[in-house]
Amino acid sequence: MRLAALLALSLSLAAPVAAAPPTPPASIEQPPLVRRPAFPAEFPVGRIVDEKLVAGLRFAVPQPADALKMPVQEPTEISIMGDAAATEEQMLAYLLRRNPQPKLTGTPAELVHAYYEEAEREGIRPDVALAQAFKETGFFAYGGDVSWQQNNFCGLGATGGGVKGLSFPDIRTGVRAHIQHLLAYASKDLPTVPIVDPRYSHIRTNRPDVYGRLTRWTDLNGVWAVPGKTYGQEILLIRDAARAPDGSDAALHAANLRLMQAADADAYIYRGLVYLHRHAYDNALADFTAAQKRDMKRPAPYLGIALTHAAAGHSKDARAAYERYLKLAPDDAAARYNYGLVLLDTGAADKAAAALRQTVAANPQTADAMNALGLAQLRSRDYRGAWHTWADAARIAPENADILINQILLAASCKDAAEKKEKKKRK
Repeated sequence: MRLAALLALSLSLAAPVAAAPPTPPASIEQPPLVRRPAFPAEFPVGRIVDEKLVAGLRFAVPQPADALKMPVQEPTEISIMGDAAATEEQMLAYLLRRNPQPKLTGTPAELVHAYYEEAEREGIRPDVALAQAFKETGFFAYGGDVSWQQNNFCGLGATGGGVKGLSFPDIRTGVRAHIQHLLAYASKDLPTVPIVDPRYSHIRTNRPDVYGRLTRWTDLNGVWAVPGKTYGQEILLIRDAARAPDGSDAALHAANLRLMQAADADAYIYRGLVYLHRHAYDNALADFTAAQKRDMKRPAPYLGIALTHAAAGHSKDARAAYERYLKLAPDDAAARYNYGLVLLDTGAADKAAAALRQTVAANPQTADAMNALGLAQLRSRDYRGAWHTWADAARIAPENADILINQILLAASCKDAAEKKEKKKRK
């Protein structure tokens, strides 16, 4: 009942964004329409905030930014030939996350393993070749001219207009044809096994302009796919998403393997991020500290330590860690936003507002930072400032539920200024 009363009171200050649409015929069942109320941009004249009521309400705090990312190589520098960056387990896990039931003539594990064996034999990057297959088949959902029964994983011979392209007898042969087709573009060395790609000889004989000359994935732009201006970049984005240091067992296994190969700062940061996503905060701190010792001038380990302290609820330690990091990377707006949230959590509302204003100045379209700034203003008792900030944030992100909740709660906390004067007279 109290929530309903607050909502009703707040909506008295608001108007619907748009008029309701015409009522549909009774025979057509329609979902209920929920319209966002429109609040005035400025604090209502003649109203004041009930501070006792505000103190008892739970305003919505936005989530921190995912501020620490592993560095990725420039797409135009990544060669078709080379070693995998993502493990076989990571690529399989990513496929099944995107499509739990891929359409295949064998098992998903069989497919992924075939890519790693066939590509590694020819010196092709297996993870990126598989990412290309993910892109070409829609993670093996298909739906285009090629059907899943063809074992054609890269659109070989499918030129559009209903042309189904080539077919292969099994998964292994289809994978081998894909790898051989890539090899024809990337190298003049012949395949090490019998040729099964019918298009290989065509490229070698009739396309001297591309045979063995397209050595990078972005060189396939406009060649493998037309117009395909960002074809190679999109493939690499898929591969990078698959190898991201999330909290999965596959990522942890990959992190441990990476450390066995080279115990450098990058490897410790990668595993630290995996542990952070797994909420294993002591392990994450240990890895970020190890990375810090291996490269004292690098800012990333300091950020990892700050993120871990914040996630573990150690706000004072997080505050100190963010301050050390921001001395090294003062232009990191995402980290400064997170720092503002930590300051809010430690009760330093004025300092939080200053940090968040810097974030908003760096990126005026950051609705979450504006929402957090409104909270800092609210806790500093700058209610008019909070009202105005949330109105600006709502214009940027009208679908943001946290901003709407905070607008509703602040509006519900308003009362007539005359009411307060009347109470004073009675006393």
